[in-house]
Amino acid sequence: MCKRIQKTLDIDYNTLINYFLIAYAFSLPISKAGTNIFEILILLLWLFQGNFREKFLLYKKNLFFISFFSFLILHIISIPFSSSPEFALLYIEKYRHFLIILPIYSSLKKEYFNYILSAFLLGMFFSEILSYSIFFELITYKDVSPSDPAPFMDHVSYSVYLAFTSILLLTRLIDQTEKNLTPKIFYLIFFLSSSINLFINGGRTGQVTFIILIFTSVFLSLKSKVLSIVFSIGLIAGILLLSYNFSPNFKNRSDQAYTGLEQMIYKNNYKSDGFTQRISLWIVGLDSFQDNFLFGKGIGNDTNDIGFYAKNRNFDPIFLSQFGDHHNMFLITALQFGIAGLLSILFIFYSIFTLKFKSNINKILNLTFIVGFFLWSLGNTTFHTMNPMTFFALFAGLFNSISIKKFSNEKDNASQVKK
Repeated sequence: MCKRIQKTLDIDYNTLINYFLIAYAFSLPISKAGTNIFEILILLLWLFQGNFREKFLLYKKNLFFISFFSFLILHIISIPFSSSPEFALLYIEKYRHFLIILPIYSSLKKEYFNYILSAFLLGMFFSEILSYSIFFELITYKDVSPSDPAPFMDHVSYSVYLAFTSILLLTRLIDQTEKNLTPKIFYLIFFLSSSINLFINGGRTGQVTFIILIFTSVFLSLKSKVLSIVFSIGLIAGILLLSYNFSPNFKNRSDQAYTGLEQMIYKNNYKSDGFTQRISLWIVGLDSFQDNFLFGKGIGNDTNDIGFYAKNRNFDPIFLSQFGDHHNMFLITALQFGIAGLLSILFIFYSIFTLKFKSNINKILNLTFIVGFFLWSLGNTTFHTMNPMTFFALFAGLFNSISIKKFSNEKDNASQVKK
């Protein structure tokens, strides 16, 4: 009788985690509440699953986890030296969104990988329907403007989501193992809609990322490098030309960037455009880093002297002091923890960049993911805002899990942590 009850209560935690990962990926582009709920459910299942010794042995063999735990330890040991330990604790608490990488790595089943990617694409598909509906003024949604129709997140984050979505679709389009024409047609239509949506929105970060990732993915996908260069340049030129002529938002933002660069170069005016404002923040941040090279300034102190360094550069100290950060994740980390902080975050990116894959498509996706996130981090606080954090957590977990280091030895490895 007891054995029968035990058998009834026996739970396949791995399968449940994979089901919830599909739901998590779907909710990522469209619902912060849904993302948080599935994140908690997955972590609870991971805890109930137990087998922590086997999991620890698995994690400690992975370069990414070594790099990321080093990054976290650096933050933790800096708490007593912060000017406000309470603020430092709240700052570090945001990293809870990265915890989901643990169950993704230990519990992902290989056959669910494409389902998870498809769920993410489906979530993006629904967000695009809403975005286009707002753009054509068919509906109103909260305070989202038709001139910048990013429905569920800020336009910078949405632009990068769209850029990576386009790359996911492009790799499926050029995947030579897929012989069926019907899904190819759908991928083509979806790719075009995502690309158009990217350029009717105002996120220049995603647009620049898209251009670089298009070139990267095409160059790596086609055997003929000459053909790949010609094709990618032609594709990019066509998209930019059409966008400039048919998207008022893209035209205005491009003209603003050009004018801003002119003002910066010829008149030393960094205030006329968002991009040049970021450049001025990076300049004063680098000056501050040079004076705090070894140990940094501590969590929350990276902008304390921004007015002083702005004055030294003949920038407007009052104007720059209103910014809450330096809009560069690498610079922020370097200012807080010195050279050790900068190396720690670069180590995280390196660990993902060096992952090995049997599939060329997965190799391309991993490379475009980490290059895209690197570009995103150059102009944004990606490790302290929910949308980029959860994006990073999902795909860093997925690509680490499916890398050849795990699945090449999956029968003998602790990677297949049991129920």
